Amino acid sequence: MFKHKGAHQYTWYQDTLGQRSMIDLVVVSSDLRPHVLDTRVKRGAELSTNHHLVVSWIRLRRRIPDRLGRPKRTVRVCWERLADPSVRGVFNSHLRESFNQIPREVGDIESEWTMFSSSIVDAAIRSCGRKVSGAGRGGNPRTQWWTLEVRDAVKLKKESYQAWLARGAPEAAEAYRQA
Repeated sequence: MFKHKGAHQYTWYQDTLGQRSMIDLVVVSSDLRPHVLDTRVKRGAELSTNHHLVVSWIRLRRRIPDRLGRPKRTVRVCWERLADPSVRGVFNSHLRESFNQIPREVGDIESEWTMFSSSIVDAAIRSCGRKVSGAGRGGNPRTQWWTLEVRDAVKLKKESYQAWLARGAPEAAEAYRQA
């Protein structure tokens, strides 16, 4: 249905026998078929199998709802810094300052609780700081193990894999294994 070069049409391959075939399909109902923009094979999907990923693009006229669930990026108070005695002392002094500024008689319990909790959080932010967790710019997770060194190694591995797919040479395969 869509014209692509052979490498983007064959969904299955076997290197040892040199065989390839179009055995993986995308099934679309008849009412969506006019909206299918393109279908092709993505060879670099690293699925650890002899099948390639088949992808279809479909035009939707409806508005896509906003993403539900947890936000990608969250900012929180870095409470673990309170383990350091110097930070704990600074936190206590900020907390005393905040409590001295709260009026003694407020009225209802809700407004009193709001002032109490906000003064604790403000003192914690001033003394402990904030911590960003979740995905950062570019979609890379901000975890302890994801460093610039790991990012560069992953990038090199992907580039050498793409070069091996494009050339198919034994040198490219060896460069991919070494990366």
